[in-house]
Amino acid sequence: MKIAILGTGVMGRGWIAQCAMAGHEVHCHDSNRASLDGTIEFCRTLAQKTAKKFKLEDPEIGARTAARITPHATKAAFIDAARGCAVLLEAIFEDLALKCRELREIVPQLPAEVYFWSNTSSLDIDVMAAAAGRPERSIITHGMNPVPMMAGVEVVPGKLTSAETIEFARQALLEMKKAPFVAPNLPGFWVNRLLVPQLLDAFRLLEQGKIKVEDGDIGMNTSLGHPQGTYKMADFITLPTALRISVEMYQATNDPRMYPPQILVRMVKNGEHGAQTGKGFYDWTDPRNPRPRDLSQYLLKTTDDYLDSVK
Repeated sequence: MKIAILGTGVMGRGWIAQCAMAGHEVHCHDSNRASLDGTIEFCRTLAQKTAKKFKLEDPEIGARTAARITPHATKAAFIDAARGCAVLLEAIFEDLALKCRELREIVPQLPAEVYFWSNTSSLDIDVMAAAAGRPERSIITHGMNPVPMMAGVEVVPGKLTSAETIEFARQALLEMKKAPFVAPNLPGFWVNRLLVPQLLDAFRLLEQGKIKVEDGDIGMNTSLGHPQGTYKMADFITLPTALRISVEMYQATNDPRMYPPQILVRMVKNGEHGAQTGKGFYDWTDPRNPRPRDLSQYLLKTTDDYLDSVK
């Protein structure tokens, strides 16, 4: 199968690697040329790491994965390649207006039989399906990060998504050895509907000085079986992504639990984005041995502290 993937950020690259590892021919595009240029090597390395994790004796998996990926520097070239694909998978970061603008431009230029999948983690499929102009063939396939290492994929149909589209997505994902499950089209769907309030509560307790990064993650790991802990997981999600999801879910629900804590806003503003930038809740100077950071500078102790934090 041929698959076109729009966006080569963290999640886009994860899907590119996953599809290529599964034997599919992948065409990709991103307006960020540096991100696009680094995609093949990133996916080669990710495929090798995935094989190592699952103890697969396949020394050529990185090379085979890389050989199935074709980056396109221009949108026109990408659209031309996408015309011969079965699926257009959109993996742009969580900005609904930007996603819809790109979909309105690209999808109408593709044959009517091309499916539209979105990797969004919280946004309404019906809005994006309307922008794409083919709601019956539109669906969310929200993978977990890193996609090749995490089996779960939320499959979220819209009001007009056909049964055939749901079944096609489910079967295609099963063939990639994923674990698709149908989730409701609510803000955050199933996973983030439960996860995001937990993340934000953990950030607030840190901001209030009630818990330390290391203690919080040890507790979640040893008591609830979370493999990474809340703060380390947030660093992998990336803090800008967590912030966008929080804002989108708050705007959609008006639920105060979804309102982004000041510590999250301040860390994003200061470029402390997590593992991707080398600094978040952990110091990632040594990626194999990340160290919990002292974030006492972000504690809110007085009214003046709070006023200073929102400048």
